[in-house]
Amino acid sequence: MMKQKKNSGAEKKQPAGRLPMIATVTANPAVDYTVTVNDPIGINAVNRTDDELITAGGKGINVSLVLQQLGIPTTVYGFLAGATGSMIAERLQRTQIPTDWIYVPDQMTRINLKIRQASGVTELNGKGVSVSQTESAQMLEKLRRYGDSDYIVLAGTIPAAAPADYYAGMMEALSESGVRFAVDTTGEPLRHAIEKKPFVIKPNLPELCGLLGVQIDTWWDALPYGKQLIDMGAQNVLLSLGGEGALLFTEEHRVWHLSAPHGTVKNAVGSGDAMLGGFLAACASGQPLTEALRMGVAAGSATAFSEWIAHRSQIDALLAQLPQPTELL
Repeated sequence: MMKQKKNSGAEKKQPAGRLPMIATVTANPAVDYTVTVNDPIGINAVNRTDDELITAGGKGINVSLVLQQLGIPTTVYGFLAGATGSMIAERLQRTQIPTDWIYVPDQMTRINLKIRQASGVTELNGKGVSVSQTESAQMLEKLRRYGDSDYIVLAGTIPAAAPADYYAGMMEALSESGVRFAVDTTGEPLRHAIEKKPFVIKPNLPELCGLLGVQIDTWWDALPYGKQLIDMGAQNVLLSLGGEGALLFTEEHRVWHLSAPHGTVKNAVGSGDAMLGGFLAACASGQPLTEALRMGVAAGSATAFSEWIAHRSQIDALLAQLPQPTELL
C-alpha cells in the first residue's frame, strides 16, 4: 500500500550563515574514454568508432561537478599518477573546482574504456594505481580540515591492492570529526563501510544484488533488502533504479519511491553519481530528505539525458516536473 506523507523532519539543520563543505574523494580516478560504435563489433577485425568523448573520470569527480552546478562548495581529492593523471588534473583545473591531489610516483592513472552501442554500454575498466601507507596518511591529514555539518564522499573503487576495509578505515580514523560520510562503492569495501554507519550509501540494483547475494527482478522486490542495509548500519540508503527512478530508505524505517521523468537517454554513464550529488546538495542546503530525493532524481535523469554531466538549467527544468515522492508502507 502507498500513501503520500510529509517528510519525517529527520534532516539536520545547518549552522546559520554557513553552507557545509563537501569533500569528494576519488581514490582510483581514471581517464574515461567513451566511444560510440553504431555497427556490430567484429572479433579479430578492425572496428571504428562513430563518436568519441574523453573526460576526467571518477565517481567523486562527477559528484563534485554536480555540486558545483548546484552552488555547493566542494573540493576534489584523489590520487593521480603519470601523464594520464596530469590530464585529469588539467581538465579539472578548467572547471575551476578546487582540487587537492596526491601524486603517486612511477605509476600511471588508469584509462577506462566505455563502448556505447544501441544495445547498451560495455565498460572495460583498468585496475588503477597502488598507494602506500604514507600516501594514505597524507590523504587523511588533508581531510581533517572538515568537521561538523560537512560531508565527505568516498566514491568508486579503492586503490589497487588496498584492503577491502580501506574506506572503513578512513571513516574510523575521522570518526571524531563530526563529518557525515556518503559512500558509493561496491562489494566488500561497501560492506565494511556500512558498519561505520555512513550518512548515506548509494547502490544500484545490481550492486545491491551483488552485496547481499540475492536476485531481484523488480524494484518492489528490493524493499526488504534496502531495509536490511539500514539494519546493517547505513543511516540512509539511496537506491538508484535507472529508468524507474530511485528508492530512499531511512534509519526511521521509512521508504519513499520517486519515478524518473521521461526523456531520451543519451549517456547513462555518471547518472548515478549525479543522483548522489543532487541528493547531497539538497541535504547540505538543509532541505528535507524527500526534497533531496527529488533533487537526486532530477540531477541523475538530467545527466542521463545529456552527453555528460548536466547543467543547472537542465536539472532545474526536470525538478519542476517531478511530483512529491510516494511513501511506501
